[in-house]
Amino acid sequence: MGMSKKSFVSLCLSLSLIFSLISVLLVKPVDAKTVRVAVVSALSGEVTVKKGGGSKTYDAYESMSLNQGDTVYTGASSSVTLNLSNGDADVTLGENAEINVSDLNTSDGNKKSKLKVWAGSLWVKVKSLAGSNDEFEVETPTAVMGVRGTQFYVMVDPVTGAIKMAVGAGKVSASTVTTGEDSEQKTAVTYLYPTQQISLDGRDETEELALKVDFLDLDDFVKQASPEVIKEFILNKAEIDKENEGFIAKKAKELAEGNVTDDENLVVKNTDELEKVKQNFDNLIGNIAKKALGEKKLDQSSMDKVIADANKKISEENKKLDLSKVKDLDKTAGVDAEKEKQKQELLKKLEAEKLKKKLEQEKKQAELKKQLEAQLKLLEEQKKKLEAATKAAEEKAKADALAKLKASEAVKPVTPPTGEGSNSGGSSGGNTNPGNPDPGTPNTPVPAVSLTATLNETSPSPNTYNLDINLKNFVESNDIYGVEVHLFYGTNTYYSDDMLPVNGTIFGRENSTNYVDHIKEYEGNGQKELVYTVTGYGDAGNIKVSELQKLVTIPLQGYGHQEISVGKIVIVRKNGTSVQTIPIVESSIQPVTLDLHTGV
Repeated sequence: MGMSKKSFVSLCLSLSLIFSLISVLLVKPVDAKTVRVAVVSALSGEVTVKKGGGSKTYDAYESMSLNQGDTVYTGASSSVTLNLSNGDADVTLGENAEINVSDLNTSDGNKKSKLKVWAGSLWVKVKSLAGSNDEFEVETPTAVMGVRGTQFYVMVDPVTGAIKMAVGAGKVSASTVTTGEDSEQKTAVTYLYPTQQISLDGRDETEELALKVDFLDLDDFVKQASPEVIKEFILNKAEIDKENEGFIAKKAKELAEGNVTDDENLVVKNTDELEKVKQNFDNLIGNIAKKALGEKKLDQSSMDKVIADANKKISEENKKLDLSKVKDLDKTAGVDAEKEKQKQELLKKLEAEKLKKKLEQEKKQAELKKQLEAQLKLLEEQKKKLEAATKAAEEKAKADALAKLKASEAVKPVTPPTGEGSNSGGSSGGNTNPGNPDPGTPNTPVPAVSLTATLNETSPSPNTYNLDINLKNFVESNDIYGVEVHLFYGTNTYYSDDMLPVNGTIFGRENSTNYVDHIKEYEGNGQKELVYTVTGYGDAGNIKVSELQKLVTIPLQGYGHQEISVGKIVIVRKNGTSVQTIPIVESSIQPVTLDLHTGV
């Protein structure tokens, strides 16, 4: 029976569709690069998170998702447990820790997990990695730890970057990358097993990392590890025992088949040596628990609970943790005596080189410090010279200002008339400067000078009082640049050079920093004359005094009746490059009187 043309076309289309579907199914799908997450599974105390690329920190919480680039911090007496990508690994951070989730990528079905630890202690439990190309790394400032199905401890000193890593189960690689003088990078790798640790102060400490592998220091481990990390170690006894049993079984098979592998850090040549290694593996957690209890890292109640929780996951009675049955660790297990001797000799040589390098660095630093001190001394000397030159220039400017003021009025000490308390010798008070308005002009306030005296009751010296010279209405064309006052008083009044005057608000710093003052007492003819001068200099300008303000406070001492008067006063203002006198009538300035005790 023949096939119609229409049926033939339909058959061809059907076959094409079937083959298309088959080809789609047979072609291997292209794996897109995906990023996994970490989750906060438990926490206590102060735990914060800084998101990748951000600057702010946020409080962490249970079930919080962490992405690649996030950083986790723990505070004092705090801890947090992270679950990486659906149980690939659990990481417990102790107090004062800082860890960055550096990489959580999956590419072509291969998982890569990388954590960067900057500070603190942590316990890492990595489950068996499914793919042969799966990677799990913990990077520190000093070394990188690579693992496949293991549990281990890492501690990082946040100040020095020194690290310590100890293994609880499985096999862990520790590697460092250094750059030589020829700029060529060199990678050093060694492997650690349970009951072993490695301590590194720096990446370039040695190219023979096996030299730094040592037996676990229980005292140091318990001291450095946080209580939460120690708890995790104990709680995971079932998984640790299982993994270590697999390792022992593998070694036993190698011995039986005569395929003994030579490992630089764990030497097992016969079944007796293997049994010693097994005993150490079996008693590792018990020794840590006993030490933590003895050092009071965990109290008895907490330890009992942790042990009980750990034993719940162990089915075999002889495997359950019982501190009364724990045996001491054998430091000779897995160690070749001859190789260990050679290792110790190399370590001594390494330590000697390290000490030599340290001394050379200290010597170099001492030389640099000496050079720095010499430079600082030179700078200090230059500073003193500059200060001296500046001071000399200031003194010269002050002296020039005083000389200019003296020259403008040809001021000389006034010889007072006889008779205590008289007020002769003053000027007539006329307008000696035609360029200034007369004080009596209605449009200009009349400048005024006054004296006040008050007892100084806080002074340790008896009969001490303060004489204030006050100014008012020196405004407009009567603003002031300098003042010279001559005071007259009797021989029962005293001024001492150690009784320094106190400038008031007129020539204070709020008005001018460029001013200089001078005071001098003269004696003769049964009376005394005190001359006080103050003037601006340099770029100082005229000062306006509207309300009553204090020019100066002069401390005096005396006994009996005190009378102080103004014999002469000269007040000037600066007008461009010239100095003009502001007229003051001395007779308008009332003397001050004060009665003191008869004895000084």
